[in-house]
Amino acid sequence: MSTDILRKHAAALKEMADQTELRARAASDDFLLALAANNQRDAAHDAEREVLLAEAEEAGELIELRFLGPRATGSIPLDWFLKALEPLSKSWRLAAHRLRHGTEARMVGHEITNALNLKIAGLAYGSTRILVTGNALPDLTGESLLQATLVQTFRLLNSRQDEFFDAVDAVGGKSAHQLADFLGALDDGGYAAEFTWHSPSGIKRWDGRPDEILRIRGLLDTINEPEKYEEILEGNVAGITDTGRLDVRTDAGKIAVRFPLKLTDQVRRLTITSRTRIRVSTAKYWDGVEKKDIYKRQLIQVE
Repeated sequence: MSTDILRKHAAALKEMADQTELRARAASDDFLLALAANNQRDAAHDAEREVLLAEAEEAGELIELRFLGPRATGSIPLDWFLKALEPLSKSWRLAAHRLRHGTEARMVGHEITNALNLKIAGLAYGSTRILVTGNALPDLTGESLLQATLVQTFRLLNSRQDEFFDAVDAVGGKSAHQLADFLGALDDGGYAAEFTWHSPSGIKRWDGRPDEILRIRGLLDTINEPEKYEEILEGNVAGITDTGRLDVRTDAGKIAVRFPLKLTDQVRRLTITSRTRIRVSTAKYWDGVEKKDIYKRQLIQVE
């Protein structure tokens, strides 16, 4: 059902509820009329909630978390739920800080928390389906911090070995470790999970089957603190993507540099093939599977 139809349906129910409530007030001794007024008001509120969720889905603000498994029988133990969702929420906030500022957060400030505005919007078809909403409005850079965070989270969850370290570097090690804690809570609780997000570019989904949870946990367990140092890169701009990547062609070859949202304006002033000089933070990871060093670079400043 389209959002417009839902809005019209909600408005019609509200108008009917308002009229019945007026009649019930005029006939205060009519118990059945008062009951009808209450029922119609509840139906109108439910319809308004459906409109809000549909609008959130259209805006790319709705995330659905579905928990599966023998224990997912329509209810979830409260203690487990609170324990499991805490590291997931921390992972999103830490990733958002990394994406906006390009650094790992010692403590995530209200600026990030308020920008994401994550909320449990409701439960659907039993409490094993959780609906979460956030704020997808663009910030001063013209980008949505929530959508950038979710794009990189789904990218990490669905990553393979060849793109894993790039996905980890995008969200930061702290966020990745919190995500590992969430996956551990799923495993310990005997749950699988499905994540679905109707992003502006299409539906993104993670099918967290038990074997997939073990695969991602195994990859995350290989993460060690990378060696970090600053360096200057000089070369020609070879490409700029809307996913936060700047490619610079140097004498040593083409080098990919991730840039944080706060430096979007600096990057936008660059043009393809133009000469540039940039300061970057380089992280050197050790890939224990492939037995080689992996280098990832984060823009500090365009000089």
